[in-house]
Amino acid sequence: MEFKDLIFIILAIIIAFVIFKFVILLLPIIVILIIAFVIYAFLKERY
Repeated sequence: MEFKDLIFIILAIIIAFVIFKFVILLLPIIVILIIAFVIYAFLKERY
């Protein structure tokens, strides 16, 4: 295992962690938008 490989592995872990944190932050917003859209569609059909 070369030093370059080690740097790439560390970089990959850091990038994956940042993406994971970003997804955790965005997930509630996405869920709220989906629920809001479903409620909107439901209300639009009824009235």
